[in-house]
Amino acid sequence: MGAPFDYTYIFSYFPKLLSTLGMTLLIVAGSLLVGIVVSFLIALPRLYRIPVLNGLARVYVSFFRGTPILIQLFLFYYGLPEILKLVQIDMSKAPVLVFVILTYGLHTSAFMSETIRASVTAVDRGQVEAAYAIGMKGYQAFSRIVLPQALAIAVPVFSNLVIALLKDTSLAFTLGVMEMTGKADTLGALTQHFVEAYISLSLIYLAVSLTLEKLLRIAERRLLRHELPDPAGQRRFRLQRKRGYRRLIAGIGSGKGGAEA
Repeated sequence: MGAPFDYTYIFSYFPKLLSTLGMTLLIVAGSLLVGIVVSFLIALPRLYRIPVLNGLARVYVSFFRGTPILIQLFLFYYGLPEILKLVQIDMSKAPVLVFVILTYGLHTSAFMSETIRASVTAVDRGQVEAAYAIGMKGYQAFSRIVLPQALAIAVPVFSNLVIALLKDTSLAFTLGVMEMTGKADTLGALTQHFVEAYISLSLIYLAVSLTLEKLLRIAERRLLRHELPDPAGQRRFRLQRKRGYRRLIAGIGSGKGGAEA
């Protein structure tokens, strides 16, 4: 049993937990960077149905979507150095943060790749054909027609992925990374005021999540700033975007945490 509840500890824990917020955001930023790069490499074989690579991409996505992130952390931290030893690469002295960012990045890339694939395929094919009919090249049709609409469709799903990644970083302390959850656990153990520590932690996570959601919503509105200004046009676009969301959700499959069918 912990010490009796004392709400004053909630406020006293805030500055101590905020001191590790930078580590949490570093994990999020590094993981997103890795995830974005890898997700494009995984999505392209799926979009163009490249033999062999398409099958490997499906296996990759199924593994990272179908297994818990905690198990993936342990596999990469304990297993990857042993595998690399077989090819004379020593990672025994690599910082644990490298394994954490790599694991979260690869995990996130599986969901991002499905978001990219589904958002691109959600754009009406007739618009691309019309672009070809007026003389546009393939890259012009993609950059001017497909990409802006695909981004507008993908941003809400991307926002969910970013917020989910932020919350998933709470497991990094299991490998000894002193991020916010690890700091809260340490403070609770030292003072025996666990409830107060986790209340402070939850409030910080909530504030950061709401901030990220607000920033990404602003980004979504900026992507849509060139859409039709008249109310009828806006209604038509909202209906079209809802259809795009439905296609996107159908394309992603079972969603975060589920294995690919």
